[in-house]
Amino acid sequence: MTLRLTSSAIALAAMTMPAFADVTAEQVWQAWVEYYQSTGYTVTEGSRDLAGETLTVRDVVFAFSEPQSGELKFTVPTIELHNTGDGKVRTVYADTLSGTYVGPDAPETDPATPADKVEADFSASMPNNEIVTSGSVEAMTHEFTYPTLVLNLDRLKTGDAEMTKPMEVTLTNSTGSMETVAGDLKKYTYAMKTEKADFKGDFKGNADESVTFDGSVEGLETTGDIAAKPGMFGTEADMNAALKEGMSVQGTLKAGAAVTNFASSMKDENGAAQQMSGKSDGKGFELSFGMSQDGLVYQGGSDAVTAEIQVPQFPFPLSYGVESGTFDIQIPVMKSDDAQPFKIAYSLVNLTLSDEIWNLFDAQKALPRDPATLELDVTGKADVQADLLDPAAQSAEASPFMPSQVTLNRLALSLLGAKAEATGDLAAPEGGDISTPVGTIKARYENLNGLLDNLGKTGFIPAEQLSGVRMMLAMFAKPDASDPNIQTTDLEFKEGGSIFANGQQIQ
Repeated sequence: MTLRLTSSAIALAAMTMPAFADVTAEQVWQAWVEYYQSTGYTVTEGSRDLAGETLTVRDVVFAFSEPQSGELKFTVPTIELHNTGDGKVRTVYADTLSGTYVGPDAPETDPATPADKVEADFSASMPNNEIVTSGSVEAMTHEFTYPTLVLNLDRLKTGDAEMTKPMEVTLTNSTGSMETVAGDLKKYTYAMKTEKADFKGDFKGNADESVTFDGSVEGLETTGDIAAKPGMFGTEADMNAALKEGMSVQGTLKAGAAVTNFASSMKDENGAAQQMSGKSDGKGFELSFGMSQDGLVYQGGSDAVTAEIQVPQFPFPLSYGVESGTFDIQIPVMKSDDAQPFKIAYSLVNLTLSDEIWNLFDAQKALPRDPATLELDVTGKADVQADLLDPAAQSAEASPFMPSQVTLNRLALSLLGAKAEATGDLAAPEGGDISTPVGTIKARYENLNGLLDNLGKTGFIPAEQLSGVRMMLAMFAKPDASDPNIQTTDLEFKEGGSIFANGQQIQ
């Protein structure tokens, strides 16, 4: 439900910007209507009139309906489009917009027990808004300004629970532009900056249950571009077919400092109140997304983040921090006779825990409390035997995505005073698959024996089992000739499924 409400708020903000325009007010309005119809909305006018150089459209309703998602409507009291006399059109919306949503609380899994219905009322306040459109029919530019844009969730009803004004989001000093270029595939390029976004919420359920939160994000920036034909984003759109026809989407979201506070009150199985609270402080993040017939791309990264959570089970707050984190996923989506490249990468740099958390399992401070780091970088090639976005492929029992070659560019873990690194290449054997690979993996470790000693001191490894663990380790890791504190492993995977560790067969 939360995701749908967030999407609805974003859609409400997006609707404050006409997507396309021309050199006259009438053409601006018609192009706008056609755009929203192409994305699956119906557009209904209450009335319109042209007085001099100003076209006024009243009581405009934008509606989107889908059986599984529900019905979403936005109503705009007035939209004024003014020919400025210099080939431009100035558009101003009513200061306040309103919207409603009705739909299921969750996807139906059993037709005999349908999900509860969700009802929501929205509104947006956007005083002194302005959009100026220039250019020609073939190439238009829309520049918009919103000094203040306030999005409100005015009413939310789920089942028997109903709340009034549970959430508000305020965007300050938002400016941006959208450019459109006509063609077989219409191209849209957009950019938006928001000085600051403030948000707060107060959700109350049954039996005195509640969740409250507030926070802010500074320096929001979003950019992107889309190439698509009319109807490619409608409710009946075939995404797989659209990609084959050349549709592409990519976008980036950046943000600066972000802070969040939350508190919740719930009931346990005995009816007793359980209080939880927390806060987080981040220095910034960047997320990007891309989709085309070349594949799907998800990438992101964050700067330093600290968080603190107070839960009933502990008399002290649990806190942690991360210096940075990244992820990078690139996956092909179209069937091909040739193997196609893919990538999966992830990093978590310098994770630290508070002493209170450490003391829960290491009160004697036997373990080094160094920051922990994890890095993973895997690339390879995969056989894509069916279009991944084809509904038939998604419902098939066998996966249409099968890796045929995997390269471990880097796997590195630094934890509890020890380090491990690994690289390698694996490939499917002739006539087989990656479940019985052929190739090698080389690994290097530092201070493994010291880590075992410390784990023995803390009791994680019982003293009577420690020697057995060391013997098992010796089967896989051999001391380095130049430094006894360093150990290495050479894993060799051969045809037929046999595996050798440092020359000794283990399977």
